[in-house]
Amino acid sequence: MIKLENEQLLVEMKAEGAELTRIHHKKTGLEYLWHADKAFWGRHAPILFPTVGRLVEDTYYVDGETFHLPQHGFARDRTFQVVEEADTHVVFELLADQQSKSVYPFSFRLQVSYTLNNDTVHVEYHVENTDDKRIYFSIGAHPAFNVPLVEGSQFEDYYLDFGAKESLETLVLEGPYRSGAVKKIVEEKTQQLPLHYELFANDALIFEGLNQNEVAIRSQAHTHFVKVTFPDFPFVGIWTAGEGTPFLCIEPWFGIADSVGTPVELRDKAGIEQLEPEAIFNSLYSITVG
Repeated sequence: MIKLENEQLLVEMKAEGAELTRIHHKKTGLEYLWHADKAFWGRHAPILFPTVGRLVEDTYYVDGETFHLPQHGFARDRTFQVVEEADTHVVFELLADQQSKSVYPFSFRLQVSYTLNNDTVHVEYHVENTDDKRIYFSIGAHPAFNVPLVEGSQFEDYYLDFGAKESLETLVLEGPYRSGAVKKIVEEKTQQLPLHYELFANDALIFEGLNQNEVAIRSQAHTHFVKVTFPDFPFVGIWTAGEGTPFLCIEPWFGIADSVGTPVELRDKAGIEQLEPEAIFNSLYSITVG
């Protein structure tokens, strides 16, 4: 277990999956990150790579050759190496190997860094193409936060705050895949969306192209909050596991699940990123608590 600490925060993560496992605020005394109770969902904040969401039949092609990956890829189940560590900063690294190439035929370097700054945890993804050909990938975050956050409150006491008025239209899922339809969550632009479990009757809400690129969980019952900011991420998923589940995920993504149909070439997958040899992809999202 790796620990980072400053005057405001105590944060923990593990080498398995380079996964964030705890965000404790010293002043509020609150635990913000979900504790991975397997009765509901046994993960805290997995990293999604090299795919986001579900592949049709868990299958994709590279130049006609067939490969298989589970939902959200393999990085979340691999052990990373710590390549840099200080009191408020750590860098984890995962390199391609024979195991990864059996399901994803590219050479890469994936680094995940965590940095504390006051009440904020900055999470940076760094993907480097170490192959001699163009590589294709998606990457995303899946942090889950305790909702309710404060004892005595309930899920319906909370709401999402998007930082500005947004047109809240979700990409509709058909099972684990995109149906191709888009559904309005509310008719008019709004900054706030009250939480209730019926919102997730058809699984996750998926928003594309938000203007402000931030989502906060706030409450009418108290002033504590979690805010996730994700500049440049094209998609964000909002998810909980069903009625009575005491957490909510805010998931910034570079990538998205397949649409209903048949498996496709990875280069043709919706939302896919690409890198030329020696090129580097960087992205950053931040979690602020209070």
